[in-house]
Amino acid sequence: MEKRWHLIFLVTFIAAIIAYILLQAIDTPLEMIDRAAGLFAYYFIFLAILSSEYMKQMKKVFGQGFIRIHHHLARLGISLMLLHPIAFAFEKQSISVFIPVLYPLMEFLELAGRPAFYLVIIAVAAGVYRKHFIRKWKKIHYLNYPAFLMIFIHSWLIGTDLNSGIMQLLWVCMALVIAAIFVHKHIIPFQKSI
Repeated sequence: MEKRWHLIFLVTFIAAIIAYILLQAIDTPLEMIDRAAGLFAYYFIFLAILSSEYMKQMKKVFGQGFIRIHHHLARLGISLMLLHPIAFAFEKQSISVFIPVLYPLMEFLELAGRPAFYLVIIAVAAGVYRKHFIRKWKKIHYLNYPAFLMIFIHSWLIGTDLNSGIMQLLWVCMALVIAAIFVHKHIIPFQKSI
């Protein structure tokens, strides 16, 4: 029970830091929605990936199946991930914000959130339709990892709220945690099986 409250406090504290940094630069309502959706989408997708990789620990701490918590976090992250480009499209008055840019390289990296959005949609569809889908749905669901990396790069290069040292630290820590989890849970076991 104590671990549960420590975890809830930590998650809430990080969300409060993100909200505090967000509110340091007040923009138009549409720009605030765009920025808030982008920042919190990254955070909730991070939490969704984290929760999926520690199922047993989540069940011990929260006393219920991890899948429920994971799905709530994922729904929230994906909803915010959808809201981010919609708000930006209204800002720019163009639907071109949904079209991935694949070259030149720097522009691809700056706008990497666009293809990442589609990777997440494919990964989520594989999870949602796993019973009707192919047997190896998890391999498709792992597209969330490169998508998260692409979202990190996108936000790092053009995110207006990442000029704060604390936000840079949070973003790098979250990216490193996801990279470490991927290596620990998916690369190392694969190499041991060879």
